[in-house]
Amino acid sequence: MRSPPLNATVSFFGTMFRTSPMPQNARRSDTITEQQRLAAIKRLAVTYTPAEECFDRITRLAARVFETPIATLSVVGDQRVWFKSRVGTVISELPRIDTFSNSVMDHDGALVIPDALADPRFACCEMVVNAPYARFYAGIAIRSPNGAKIGSLSVMDTGPRHHVTIDVGYLRDLAAITENEFHRRHLTASQKSMITELGEAQRRAIMDDLTGVWNRSGLNSILKREFRQSAASGLPISVAMLDIDHFKKINDLYGHGAGDLALAEVARRLRAAARPVDSVTRYGGEEFAVVLPDCDEQSAQAVGDRLRACISATPVTVGNSTYVDITASVGVATAKPKTDISLLLTRADGALYDAKRNGRDCVCAAPATIGFG
Repeated sequence: MRSPPLNATVSFFGTMFRTSPMPQNARRSDTITEQQRLAAIKRLAVTYTPAEECFDRITRLAARVFETPIATLSVVGDQRVWFKSRVGTVISELPRIDTFSNSVMDHDGALVIPDALADPRFACCEMVVNAPYARFYAGIAIRSPNGAKIGSLSVMDTGPRHHVTIDVGYLRDLAAITENEFHRRHLTASQKSMITELGEAQRRAIMDDLTGVWNRSGLNSILKREFRQSAASGLPISVAMLDIDHFKKINDLYGHGAGDLALAEVARRLRAAARPVDSVTRYGGEEFAVVLPDCDEQSAQAVGDRLRACISATPVTVGNSTYVDITASVGVATAKPKTDISLLLTRADGALYDAKRNGRDCVCAAPATIGFG
């Protein structure tokens, strides 16, 4: 593949991007210390934050462009490497010393490894000796505005590629797009304020590692913030509760590893289908909750049906040549400002069970908007 010229507009599978990289002087990092690099990561407040569709789109593109089953976007911290986005693996973080990304930090340009298992530097890496059993690797650094290397964009294959030449120009272009996305992230106001106020350890406690979304504690924090904004604006707030239909059968037939892949993919589809202002969370097990600010009953049902349809649109890959059809039941509830948060969740959960009783793979709404005050 030939890479396009710089400052051109290119299309990756119908998505248009500018290929212009960061200014050359901004990419210089030879004088940046490790402390400055870590400070740049802290300023971005990117570790232990929800997965975002803008980054998931880039890793999906990378996997398709280079025809690899695995692609990751990592952030390299002091001791750990955390994956902001990933395709083909459910690993959320690893010890820094045990990763390809650690070597990218010390490498100029793209790092290409034809066969990691035959390379003594990487033969014992976690992602080589255990799932996803990577053999081929190519990665390039992602930089902050001051040129500090903060992580890497990587593609991996489960077989070696000794005689295959890849065009690293495309990897550079995707890295430049990734850097631009870091500068204009699309999190909701409530999520941004929560990320800013909480330290890394606190954020880590309210993240679900498997799915890359907030966990139940994170849901409660987001709801409190959204309810405060709803009270100030007078606009309604809704919640959609979703449960994967017959999820136990996936675990029973294909194993818990397949179940994990299914959960991660459902979370990704929910992020893709949700509105930019919505917050996707994992409520527990195979159940998810999506917070829908500025959303009345009719709009909540429409969003709920879009979420349901996105989950069942295509079969989900849960292993080599193994695909399963997945559907979900959805319950939505709407509240006026000052409604009790727990009551809103209870009503959404009740609507979810109505959807299951009505045959599953459908949306039911809790009756009548409630509120007091």
